[in-house]
Amino acid sequence: MGKVIDLIAKNCLVEIVEASIDNLLSRFKVIPYFFYTENDLHTYLYHEIYSRLPIEEWQCTTIDDRLSILLHKEYPTKARYIAKNLQENETKGARGHFDLCIWNPERTKERLFRLQQSTDFRQEQQTFIALEFDMIEANDSLDQAIHHFKWDLLKLRSGKNEVEHGYSLVFVRDWAYSEDFLKEIKNEIAGENRIVALYAERRLGSSVAKSLSKRTFPNYEPMFK
Repeated sequence: MGKVIDLIAKNCLVEIVEASIDNLLSRFKVIPYFFYTENDLHTYLYHEIYSRLPIEEWQCTTIDDRLSILLHKEYPTKARYIAKNLQENETKGARGHFDLCIWNPERTKERLFRLQQSTDFRQEQQTFIALEFDMIEANDSLDQAIHHFKWDLLKLRSGKNEVEHGYSLVFVRDWAYSEDFLKEIKNEIAGENRIVALYAERRLGSSVAKSLSKRTFPNYEPMFK
């Protein structure tokens, strides 16, 4: 199997993710229409992250003896939600999903690959790093964009989901409501000191990339003073 995954330091994984995010933002600023859909953003960042380590260092074994890797798309949350109302609800809600995640390498041997017939989601892998994406453009409504942004934050903030490093990445292309959007979300995110929220916008031929949250990101100035 090669190198033992426990030798990979968690801070190394954070550094890999943040360098990959920086690469994605730089690409968007230069060629914003390089990406056709939001899923293109997911795929690009997945490849950026994955390619920075050999396969042996991504591999892990779960307690139910499944050989897997640490990096996954659409990994489910531990908490249940009624997404329409932006509320956690253990009895009526459904699990959400993170666009991208990295499991905690220190816990993979203690937890299951996937539950079969149980609702104790804490037995599944810890989502050590979680990333949420939002592509806003064209005819997207202001209300839809704000709801999507708050939905992503709800999943990243929930203690039940065990996220240690959460990232909300917002990409905007030639959208009429960008100023209104920023005004509406300012109180929601400006004081956030745990989750990194980054905003990249292409408007009228110019590009900007800044931090929305109080928790800063290297080389990205805060949007809100």
